[in-house]
Amino acid sequence: MAYIIWPLIGIVAAILLGAGSRRRAFRPNANASFLAGAFGGLIGGVIGDGVPHTLAGEITVVSMLGAALGALLFCWAVRDRASDIES
Repeated sequence: MAYIIWPLIGIVAAILLGAGSRRRAFRPNANASFLAGAFGGLIGGVIGDGVPHTLAGEITVVSMLGAALGALLFCWAVRDRASDIES
């Protein structure tokens, strides 16, 4: 169950960072933020829970915080930068 919750936390984090549908016309690569958020949430949740404890599949506060931090880190890594715009 935790393997489903952690990516969902990542997708919510990506939406909160501004990758939602209201900005989709301005950000054609918004799907990258969703995927990065889901992947970061999964990786952060596994790290936050501890790799040996992950096999149990329990959801803890530490694993949810790890999922949120992982999602924020991965979403930040794929964000649009002003220096990426071609003039």
